[in-house]
Amino acid sequence: MIHVIAVDDEGPALKRIGKLLESIDDARLIAQFDRPTQCLDYVLTCPLSIDLALLDMEMPGMHGLELAKKLREHRPELHIAFLTAYEDYAREAFDVEALDYLLKPVAEEDLARTFKRLEQRSGLIRGRMADKAVAYGAELLCEVSSFGTFTILSKNGAEVRFRNSKSRELLAFLHYYRGKPVTKSHILDSLWSGKDMDRAQVNLYSTVYQLRKDLETAGLQGIVEQRKTGGGSYILQWPSPIKDDVEQFEQLIAHYKHSNAAASLIKAIQLYGEGFLAGSGYDWAAPRQAELELHFIQLLQSQFNIYIAQHRYDLALHPMRSLVRLLPLDERQHVRMTALFLLTDRRRDARDYFDMISNYLDISENSALNDFDALLENPTAFL
Repeated sequence: MIHVIAVDDEGPALKRIGKLLESIDDARLIAQFDRPTQCLDYVLTCPLSIDLALLDMEMPGMHGLELAKKLREHRPELHIAFLTAYEDYAREAFDVEALDYLLKPVAEEDLARTFKRLEQRSGLIRGRMADKAVAYGAELLCEVSSFGTFTILSKNGAEVRFRNSKSRELLAFLHYYRGKPVTKSHILDSLWSGKDMDRAQVNLYSTVYQLRKDLETAGLQGIVEQRKTGGGSYILQWPSPIKDDVEQFEQLIAHYKHSNAAASLIKAIQLYGEGFLAGSGYDWAAPRQAELELHFIQLLQSQFNIYIAQHRYDLALHPMRSLVRLLPLDERQHVRMTALFLLTDRRRDARDYFDMISNYLDISENSALNDFDALLENPTAFL
């Protein structure tokens, strides 16, 4: 699925774009805005991948060209296409490597041309499953996503539909062990803990049967293999190659540590999204969730430090919001948040935030959260 956002201060034009996108296979309009600032805030914090931004040129508060530059600063992989009633900005549009330049009123064939260019430039085609696995020299056969809700896409882009929640959990659990056999007793202890053993075994066998049917319906054959050694075990045999978002996340971290490439840092943060198996309630996933969250916090702190070094305090607010959410008892993060509000001319927000946190936390005696005047006098000293 190709994720699209659109920005236009004219309501009818925005509505028309939404209608036209309905005719494009595998295109999904995930957000639309009538103000550039709304779009910028969304893109900076959105956990989803965004492939294409359709931007109006003439908008109050921020020109489309300026918005495009800001979006590309934070998401270098994002493609831009401009919508305008004038031809005056064509040269400037291509200076920011715009994918296309569409004159209003936009026609269906215009938008189809834009998506054709997107396909040619980025390799994005139906279902995202035509990405070439360069490292393997072959086409991807399966895509596994463990960040957010556990999902599987087959080669043709079809999402595996699980008939029951336990089938999804069992597949996530087996995938968690990355191709290693998992004993039947361990599965029962982890997924049916506290249940009658005989009944739990019946549940396991019926869940395995249903899971295999769910996978076969999506064109994935022979994925769950049973072995009889050691009291019985199960192992996943994914078709090769597959795309695994957790593995990709760890590779991006390693690349960033080796090269300090900002693009790898940003992509890793975006990939993490809501977190490993977020909202699943799987108790067995807790250690891995904590491990990956720690990596994510370190990435956010690196991103924060980069923006501070560049004096881009408005952008630094975004990783800081995530940090205070993940580290609610860390006074230093709250001090930094207050300082950022001051440095972005949001004194009232700084005061309100300072008062709220001071009342919420048991503040240590030497904390800056006891002295708003010191923060007000020199906020940069507390970053």
